Amino acid sequence: MEALNELCDLVAAHPDLLLADKLAWLSSRCAAAPGAAAPQRASRAHLHSLLALARLLPAGGAGAGAEGDAAPPAPLLFFLASHAFLSPAFWPQSFAPAPFLARLLPLLAAAPSSPALSSALSAALLAALDVADPTSAPLARAFLSAAAAAAPLPLLPADAAPIAARLLLEFLGSEEEPIRAKGKGEDTLGEENGGAKEVVRRFEEEEVDELERKEVAFRLTVHMLGGEGGLETEQIGKVRNAAARQVRSLTDFLKIRKRDWREQGTQLRARINTKLMCCQAAVGVLVRSVSTMDTDIKSSKDMLQQTLAWFIEATKSCILSSWRKLKICEELFCTLLNGISQITVSRGGQLLPVLLIPLKPLVVSTCSQADMAGSSPGALFEAVVKLSCEIIEFGWTKDRALVDTFVMRLAAYVRERNDYEEEDGKGKEAVPVIRLNVIRLLAELCVCLKKWEVVDMILPLFIEHLEEGDASSPSSLRLRLLDAISRVACLGFEKSYRESIVLMTRSYLDKVKALGASENNTVPSEATTERTETLPAGFLLVASNLTSTKLRSDYRHRLLSLCSDVGLVAESKSGRSGADLMGPLLPAVADICSDFDPVSTVEPSLLKLFRNLWFYVVLFGLAPPIQNNEAPTKPVSTSLGTAESSSAIALQAVAGPYMWNSQWSVAVQRIAQGTPPLVVSSVKWLEDELELNTLHNPGSRGGNGNENSAVGQRAALSAALGGRVEVAAMNTISGVKATYLLAVAFLEILRFSCNGGILSATSTLNRSNSAFSCVFEYLLTPNLTPAVTQCLTAVAHRAFETVLSWLDDRISDIGEGADVRESVLSVHACFLIKSMSQRDEHVRDVSVKLLTQLKEKFPQVLWNSSCLDLLLISVHNELTSGPVSDPAWVATVRSLYQKIAREWLTSALSYAPCTTQGLIQENFCKPSGVQRTQHTADVVSLLSEIRICSGKNDWNGIRTANVPAVMDSAAAASGAKKEAPDFTLEVLSTAVVSATVKCNHAGEIAGMRRLFSTMGGINMGMSPPGTQSLHPHQSFDEVFVSKFVSLLQNFVVAAEKQPIDNSQFRETCSQATALLLDHMVSDSRANLEGFSQLIRLLCWCPAYISTPDAMETGIYIWTWLVSAAPSLGPLVLAELVDAWLWTIDTKRGLFASDMNYCGPDAKLRPHLIAGEPEAPPEKDPVEAIIAHRLWLGFFIDRFEVVRHDSIEQLLLLGRMLQGTMKSPAHFSHHPAATGTFFTAMLLGLKFCSCQSQSNLQKCNMGLQLLEDRVYRAALGWFSYAPEWYESPNKTYAQREAQSVSVFVHFLQNERTSGPVDSVSKLQGREGEPSMADHIHPVWGCVDNYTNAREKRKQLLLTLSQNEADRLEVWAQPIHTKDTTTFRGKISSDKWIDHVRTAFAVDPRIALSMPLRFPTNATMQSEITQLVQTRLLELRTIPEALPFFITPKAVDENSVLLQQLPHWAPCSVTQALEFLTPPYKGHPRVMAYVLRVLETYPPETVTFFMPQLVQSLRYDEGKLVEGYLLGATRRSNIFAHILIWHLQGEYVDESEKDAAALKGSAFQSLLPAVKDKIIESFTPEARDMFEREFDFFDKVTSISGVLFPLPKDERRAGIRRELEKISIPGDDLYLPTATNKLVRGIQLDSGIPLQSAAKVPIMITFNVVDRDGDPNDVKPQACIFKVGDDCRQDVLALQVIALLRDVFQAVGLNLYLFPYGVLPTGPGRGIIEVVPDTRSRNQMGETTDGGLLEIFQQDYGPVGSPSFETAREMFMISSAGYAVASLLLQPKDRHNGNLLFDSHGRLVHIDFGFILEISPGGNMGFESAHFKLSHEMTQLLDPSGTMKSDTWNQFLRLCVKGYLAARRHMNGILSTVNLMVDSGLPCFSRGDPINNLRKRFHPEMNEREAANFMVRTCADAYNKWTTAGYDLIQYLQQGIEK
Repeated sequence: MEALNELCDLVAAHPDLLLADKLAWLSSRCAAAPGAAAPQRASRAHLHSLLALARLLPAGGAGAGAEGDAAPPAPLLFFLASHAFLSPAFWPQSFAPAPFLARLLPLLAAAPSSPALSSALSAALLAALDVADPTSAPLARAFLSAAAAAAPLPLLPADAAPIAARLLLEFLGSEEEPIRAKGKGEDTLGEENGGAKEVVRRFEEEEVDELERKEVAFRLTVHMLGGEGGLETEQIGKVRNAAARQVRSLTDFLKIRKRDWREQGTQLRARINTKLMCCQAAVGVLVRSVSTMDTDIKSSKDMLQQTLAWFIEATKSCILSSWRKLKICEELFCTLLNGISQITVSRGGQLLPVLLIPLKPLVVSTCSQADMAGSSPGALFEAVVKLSCEIIEFGWTKDRALVDTFVMRLAAYVRERNDYEEEDGKGKEAVPVIRLNVIRLLAELCVCLKKWEVVDMILPLFIEHLEEGDASSPSSLRLRLLDAISRVACLGFEKSYRESIVLMTRSYLDKVKALGASENNTVPSEATTERTETLPAGFLLVASNLTSTKLRSDYRHRLLSLCSDVGLVAESKSGRSGADLMGPLLPAVADICSDFDPVSTVEPSLLKLFRNLWFYVVLFGLAPPIQNNEAPTKPVSTSLGTAESSSAIALQAVAGPYMWNSQWSVAVQRIAQGTPPLVVSSVKWLEDELELNTLHNPGSRGGNGNENSAVGQRAALSAALGGRVEVAAMNTISGVKATYLLAVAFLEILRFSCNGGILSATSTLNRSNSAFSCVFEYLLTPNLTPAVTQCLTAVAHRAFETVLSWLDDRISDIGEGADVRESVLSVHACFLIKSMSQRDEHVRDVSVKLLTQLKEKFPQVLWNSSCLDLLLISVHNELTSGPVSDPAWVATVRSLYQKIAREWLTSALSYAPCTTQGLIQENFCKPSGVQRTQHTADVVSLLSEIRICSGKNDWNGIRTANVPAVMDSAAAASGAKKEAPDFTLEVLSTAVVSATVKCNHAGEIAGMRRLFSTMGGINMGMSPPGTQSLHPHQSFDEVFVSKFVSLLQNFVVAAEKQPIDNSQFRETCSQATALLLDHMVSDSRANLEGFSQLIRLLCWCPAYISTPDAMETGIYIWTWLVSAAPSLGPLVLAELVDAWLWTIDTKRGLFASDMNYCGPDAKLRPHLIAGEPEAPPEKDPVEAIIAHRLWLGFFIDRFEVVRHDSIEQLLLLGRMLQGTMKSPAHFSHHPAATGTFFTAMLLGLKFCSCQSQSNLQKCNMGLQLLEDRVYRAALGWFSYAPEWYESPNKTYAQREAQSVSVFVHFLQNERTSGPVDSVSKLQGREGEPSMADHIHPVWGCVDNYTNAREKRKQLLLTLSQNEADRLEVWAQPIHTKDTTTFRGKISSDKWIDHVRTAFAVDPRIALSMPLRFPTNATMQSEITQLVQTRLLELRTIPEALPFFITPKAVDENSVLLQQLPHWAPCSVTQALEFLTPPYKGHPRVMAYVLRVLETYPPETVTFFMPQLVQSLRYDEGKLVEGYLLGATRRSNIFAHILIWHLQGEYVDESEKDAAALKGSAFQSLLPAVKDKIIESFTPEARDMFEREFDFFDKVTSISGVLFPLPKDERRAGIRRELEKISIPGDDLYLPTATNKLVRGIQLDSGIPLQSAAKVPIMITFNVVDRDGDPNDVKPQACIFKVGDDCRQDVLALQVIALLRDVFQAVGLNLYLFPYGVLPTGPGRGIIEVVPDTRSRNQMGETTDGGLLEIFQQDYGPVGSPSFETAREMFMISSAGYAVASLLLQPKDRHNGNLLFDSHGRLVHIDFGFILEISPGGNMGFESAHFKLSHEMTQLLDPSGTMKSDTWNQFLRLCVKGYLAARRHMNGILSTVNLMVDSGLPCFSRGDPINNLRKRFHPEMNEREAANFMVRTCADAYNKWTTAGYDLIQYLQQGIEK
């Protein structure tokens, strides 16, 4: 039902809404339409829907067509016409029909008239009148009662007569002749003749039900009387007679006393109520009937007079009745009087004489009732007053004399003296009630009529009796007259006002003076009441109601004068309490001063009266205490006994408790708001002191002759000033001057405590409203003594403390309260800013100090636009020149303003640079802003000095400007473009540019609006023909809002398919924002309903598009909105929070947690990282992450702005953070998200730090829980292995490092423990079970929350510091300074705690820690123990394998290995490690390894074919062989590659140990496996195999054919042999590159190569990509070697390929070319030729110069784009091979083995000497880790001193490549380790595996490793051994050096 009501309210509020579908739905829920079978029983839903439809009728929403033709919905008509509601079976069980009908029929009565509705209602009424079934009678009665109570039903005139006839017949036809009218002098209730019993009997014979029926009939008839064509004359007469009988019987009925009734209790009360209600309805019939009579007919006149007489008689009966206090009796009385008034007014002045004669007795009778003499006379008295006023008002113009006579006759009762004076010792009797009530009545008449003539008739009578009559002495009559006089004075007629006020003030002063005149006489209670209650109430009443400015000013002066006189009299009365005498006057003084402007020009006389008032207020202790430790108010003291000393009173007034009436305290506070500064006009304080002395009575308790009193006043003054001025420093201040200063202190402190220091005389808030304007008036007073200056300065500081306390008390206010608080803050700040231009240096100093304290206490003032605008304008404003020009003062003030403005802007920018820049830009945009003024040089100079740099770290403490995300957002908010690596934001230039752009857009909108309005609206197809023309503004807004909404929606749709035009998107958003802001300016009400969708799209579009450019546009727009229209701040933030939470739900950007392709890990699967390889996403995920980072910067900015002043927006941010931290698993773990992630964590911790803020004290539990979620999410980041990410943006790495560093810094400085309250609530009370110690919402089971929290924090700090150090190294790789790591500072026990804590949070965190601290043995041991004890929890984590699959576990056949069948797959390299001999082919381990390999497609495992073949050596269980055979059946290519590798392991017959090797088990296994593979081929696979192998065998065999031929004939021989070879099919592929299909052989490409034994040849094939364009044929050369073992090259190129994959995955711009090599038999192989390259040796054959000269020859001069590009290509390739060479240690690096491609990139070939072997019998002559010859350094280091930018860039690439390789050390080691037993020469000496491991330096941290790589590069730089080896090769082989 509530939902239906809300829907109806919506329609009522928006009648233009088209809700036809909803109305149809409502109708469908109702009863069946006419013609359908009526339901047996209606459902509650049916009835509720009927009510809803009826509610829509008045709104016009339920019908169709114009008014008069609108037909209600069919269900409603059917409900009325079917009459089913008269059947009890229709209603649901336990449903009350009467309330339903009582709600339905008023709705139908208010509906637009409709023939259908009128007919249905008439039919329903007739049906209800005709009901005869007793079971339906109650329903019919309920329907008729509801109809009678409703407004006039929309019945047709033709339907009225039948209904009236039925009413007369059924309800009024049985009306009998009433009790006959009494004759003159006859009393029907006389007890002697038994008349009373007879009357009671006859009335009791009337049935209550019958009376109810008559009431219904009367009320229904009233609806039908007076209409055209309604009732017939006869029917009207019958109804009128029936009504008259009821009214005439009323007199006798009301005279019956309660005891005379036989019925009693509830039964009697029901009868009384029913009878009176029936009579009330009858009165309505009579009034309506006589109003329709023809006044010219005598019978009509008689009827009018008769009816009037009945009504008057009935009213008298009501007054005299014992039932008059019943509510129905009061209502009946009011109805009768209203009827009298209507009848009289409707007939002009004809009935006025007839009425006024009986009206006086009626009024007198009313006034004679004793129960109306109290403070609340009741409804009867008020009704009589109302009638009298109406008649007098009506008769004033009709017959003035008659009215005057009526009034004077009433006034005569005031003069009437009853015999109540003292007689024969009798005491005074009470004043007659009638006299008191008549006085009240006359006063009410004056007030209601508001006619000075009436007042002049009545007021003299009142004054006469007060001054000379029996009311001159204290009595209740005097009190009533004084009350009446005060009411008359309120009317504001000057003469009566002055007479009244003079009398009242004189009476009060007389009473005060008379208090001590006769000590022994008892003061009459009336006198006390007059002084303490009546007169003060009268004074207050006048003050509250006077509206004339002149009279209020006069009254203010009189009241203040009265206070001064009372104070002086009170001082003269020793032993009397002045507070009791002056206190009652204070509420009136407060009210009359409430509209006084304290900063207006005040007459000296009035100022002295104010000063006197406050002097006495302080002297009497009437002001509320002003110390913070105010004690509770004590009960009011009414004793005038022993007087306390003035010093004691003063001290108590300062410190409390308050001794007087609490209303007086409130009044003093109100007076303070309207009191001007108590600054004396005289410059001579001596004269002022003399004036103050006159306020004291020297002989009184406060006299200045008493030095002790002066000391007490000084002590109180010191206490009031908070001890800022010592008492000893006030010795030069006299007692009265101390009292004066104390009054100043009380006044100003109270002024600030009442309304936050805002002067409330005006309605608008501006800096002139600040109460500081009053405080500073004292400081500006000339010729002050030092002591007085010190005291007044202290007053200013105490007042300032008061306003700070006032603001702090309201820090939790929201809505309008928060707006008021911020307005108060702004007003004071603006005043202090303005006051810095004062000529008085002391005032300027005070202003600066107070403004500084205000900023520190309430930082939000920094971003208050009013304050900032005023500050900037003040910098360049012309200072008001005094009588004498003072250039020094002007220079000082300008310098001060510039200093303050610089500090202000710098501080604001350091905390919220986005908002600050937005405000500065808005200042430039405003017509009154800086840009529009002439004197802007100072501001331009000031702003030009302010710059914000990315990564600025010189702020004090942690500022948000240290956060890179905030700086990026600030750049976006400024509208500037970040292009330089070290971006510097110039505030001035960007503000001017952006303000210009904004003004242009605003001008575009304003121009279009004017054009639109001028042309009367442009028909743009928005409005269909015939519709009503809209207001130009509305039409314009509607058209363009729709346009912009459509454009923005199009951008969202387009962004899903392709990148959008960012400039167009920015343009559209800017124009839409300008439109929105223009609307808010043009419509002061800021009705944003039509703009809600536009605002939503402006907030959501950047989130939908999720690109950095779109987000920058969004931040620019959002900043514009919240700066130009701060009221939009909550709305914009609410939309942004919703959009942010939407990105969490849709897993975008930072929250792309389910994206399998996520950073380097995805690109290295499954070789180095566990998991299936995934195709890269269509959109770069990093873009969305950067968008989130920008977004976070904006949120942090807004957080700093709103954290102190807007709880609503804080709670919105809290909602955003709750959603963000809800789960640690929904964050992306892409390494590019590191900075963004930790920025989000920083925002979370900053928000949680608000626990110390008073405005969020109620949220401490929630903040504590949120903090736990932040810790959990932050720790969750470390559950993944540390990764690297290289961005094309050169500053990205530095910003990432700084983001983490700022988080670490904040975490280090965070409080060490949570709030005591929050922790205690989590832990439970003493003796109770603790929730935190058992089940925590975040941490689960916790033994000790506080200790566990600290451990988690320390763990997070350790891991975060490590991450910050890592990223700092990545950002600054060549900074060789050694950082002191924390590892040495952490004990073993601490490491154990860290591991256990990490394991408790998430085991993956602990398992990832060794990757960060690889040589920490304590950690490794503890993790191993934890893994082995909690193994079942870790099955899904492959990283746990090394901690329980160990050689030791294999030797012991540990039970832990039984878990392997359930373990998640690991990476291929990790699996291969388990195939090495230390694991001895354990069946469980081997089964797991093979399951891992089978998890991945065979094509992905092919890369490790050499290792798989070698693993056959240890395959005792034939498990590896089984896997290989299975994989060959799944992949032909896998089978072919395997066969070639098997053949490559065959022993060459020419080897000396061939016979022995062939007999080995491994050698015998190879052909057997090969045969099994071939046998398993399908016919198609076998055909493919034979064609592939036969083809390349033929090509390889050419080498044997060429061997006998002379060298000069070999090339021709190659061509002849190639011509014999055909390509058998189009599915042949190159063995070295299976993705390249062979399409032909270039016959002329065959080249014989040099070789000592055989003749290797190079042949070029025409190939196409398997998955590419079949017509895109490319050449690919291959070398077919015979007699050379290629397997070692394969191993080296495997490592190079892994390194290349690592570099590419990380994003490093390093180049490696792992060309293809495949051994195809013993001593045979195919080597892929690096395309488009030549060796350095070949380059030397054609050019004599070095590499630098060759590059200049090929690419142009140094510095040209092509040369620098080639240099860069050489650099990235040299750096890549430097890292590879460091690890592989390839030797024989002569110029024949170095290739250069056409781009200038270096490629190493021929890896015959790697690891531990070198040429010349392993002499190791090439001592450098990689070749960096002199000619190479000439390209890499033009300076030749290792200080050039190119050299540093080379070092950066080398270091980053080395760091990236170290991350995957284990995978590379596993790849090499499995080849140890292969017999390759590189494993023939030394310890190659351990030495390879050492070259990774796992014991080093990242900075140490980086420094090592830098030293390695420096060592290789032009090393002499490198040059020496080139010389040797040149001399021996002729290879160019």
